[in-house]
Amino acid sequence: MSRLFHWIFLSFSAASLSAAPLADYAIMGDIDFSPFAGSENLLYGTRLIERGEECFFRKATFDNPKSSIARSLRLTELLTIYMPLNYEAMLIQHEVFGHGYRIRSLGNSIAYVSGYDLGVPLPYGYGGGATKYHFNPSRLTSSEEMAISMAGVESTAIMANVTKWKWLTTRMIDAKQSLLYIWCQSDISEYISSLKTIGKYDDGEMEGHDIHEYLAWLNRTYPQKHLSGKRLIALNWINLLDPFAYYSIWAWFHYISSGRDTKIPMIKIGNVGYLCSARLGLTPFGPEVFWENYFANQGRVYYAYIKGGRHAGNRYVGAGVFLPVLYKRGKWEMGLRCDLWRQPKMLLSPGSLPLDEAMDYPLVPLYAPALFHRMHFGAALSITAFYHWNQRFGVEGEFGAKSNGYLPGNSLWGGGIARVGLSTRF
Repeated sequence: MSRLFHWIFLSFSAASLSAAPLADYAIMGDIDFSPFAGSENLLYGTRLIERGEECFFRKATFDNPKSSIARSLRLTELLTIYMPLNYEAMLIQHEVFGHGYRIRSLGNSIAYVSGYDLGVPLPYGYGGGATKYHFNPSRLTSSEEMAISMAGVESTAIMANVTKWKWLTTRMIDAKQSLLYIWCQSDISEYISSLKTIGKYDDGEMEGHDIHEYLAWLNRTYPQKHLSGKRLIALNWINLLDPFAYYSIWAWFHYISSGRDTKIPMIKIGNVGYLCSARLGLTPFGPEVFWENYFANQGRVYYAYIKGGRHAGNRYVGAGVFLPVLYKRGKWEMGLRCDLWRQPKMLLSPGSLPLDEAMDYPLVPLYAPALFHRMHFGAALSITAFYHWNQRFGVEGEFGAKSNGYLPGNSLWGGGIARVGLSTRF
């Protein structure tokens, strides 16, 4: 135990030696351990390893940072330490806080996780992972099955967003997290690009493929409109409109060359820096496109998005903001997160066939056509609070509620939102 505390002390000490600015990282828990909690915890762990490793590595690489020896050491560091670390963090987020979260949120009477397979990443193994679960076929619906299938890429998109948030707080890209961001942001793109058969849902090669399963159940649920793999691949090009991905690639090579992290170029609007990006998302009623906006000013970041999509005769839209510091008094900071949407009512009641029989009778409708176009408005609202004990440590929380409806990283049903964590600036 004494060795553990000694190592943590060294890790925080390394933060004071680092040339990079500091951001808040948190150990967090919430209902069913959502992708938001998973992102914070995994980023905290990787950051802690970074700071501990700097105690032993930093001096050797910064005495003469542009020497060939220093550059070789940094390349070795990134490939042997941070590449596998970042991949494993992405994999755990995808499986445990993605698929695992969605299954946990449904309840044990509907489905439960029986185990995870987490492969050893390159250069020490071949990577890959899987979530094993059992379900009650008479209670699990096709919409819930879609939510499970897409939950992995849903969670990695959230982790990519949280990573960007840390970077924008300091206006610097942490090169040791570059591959983590790229893998998380491109997770959905890689899955969609790997759809080798278009519209053939009985191909054994694609069995267990997240996006293949998603397409199969979407088309089985909404038979009046077929979404092909080809169409999804075309929509996937929207993910190229992400400046952070290109910045991350540059930051990785810039760190090898100079030993320094990279400042984030932003559009100046007065004293505020602005950046935007676009990405593809999935829902239990079809794909949607996000337009995301980031505003940074004096260590504070504000976020706003709009989204929209159409499928099977339905048009759905949404918008949201995250304003973490609206009120500040003493050591307290209060903020707001708000999401609004108009979307089809999800089909969360069992259909005409149990789930394990639905694919065997493709001509039998699972739901009456009148149910496909029922639209509704929904919202989620929560208050965020930060209390800073001192310049290094604090506590944070988020408390609120949401209505029925699909919102990434949240329960499909209406209910409370509650997250608490211990934060460290390092």
